[in-house]
Amino acid sequence: MTTPSHFDTAAQTWDQRPMSLQLAQVSAHLLEVLPLDSSQHWLDFGAGTGMLATALAAHVGRVTALDTSANMLQVLRDKGFANVDTLCADVFDGLPQSYDGVVSCMALHHVADTAGLLQVFFAHLHPGGRMALVDLVQEDGSFHGDNEAKGVKHFGFAPDALTTLAQQAGFVNVTLATVVQVRNRNGRDYPLFLLQGERPAT
Repeated sequence: MTTPSHFDTAAQTWDQRPMSLQLAQVSAHLLEVLPLDSSQHWLDFGAGTGMLATALAAHVGRVTALDTSANMLQVLRDKGFANVDTLCADVFDGLPQSYDGVVSCMALHHVADTAGLLQVFFAHLHPGGRMALVDLVQEDGSFHGDNEAKGVKHFGFAPDALTTLAQQAGFVNVTLATVVQVRNRNGRDYPLFLLQGERPAT
């Protein structure tokens, strides 16, 4: 999914990065739009140090935080959320169960097989389960700069193409809209989208 060495090295200071502080607004937005309750178990894909997982934890029964960086997940465990489980694994190796929903923030562009990833999400959602993924609108490769070192597989995504992939994976009620903009260290603003979809209830 990613280049673990980069993320493992950066884990201890990840939450203090200017970009991480900006991305905190994503959590607030998701809490406003997602139907959450205490009976649910959600998956946070590419969870890192748990920005989304810890926000969800106050509103759902359990969160599984999935990432390939052991150091990132250790930082999350050190935060002491009793209802957040960590799973250090590659999503394509299989998931241990199904979930009521899956969220992700800025992890999708680190996965080469976007269609395959959406199919995995669909297969591991309960009927009626929700998907909510936040990532970069298609850009010119300048967001990360050192793309290879940071495990970048896509320079963001074209909204129409990504919506089509989600529908082909089986999701219904698929929507994609720009939700926030973040300013990178290069001084440029980059829009982020929220892709939502549902696994049919029957």
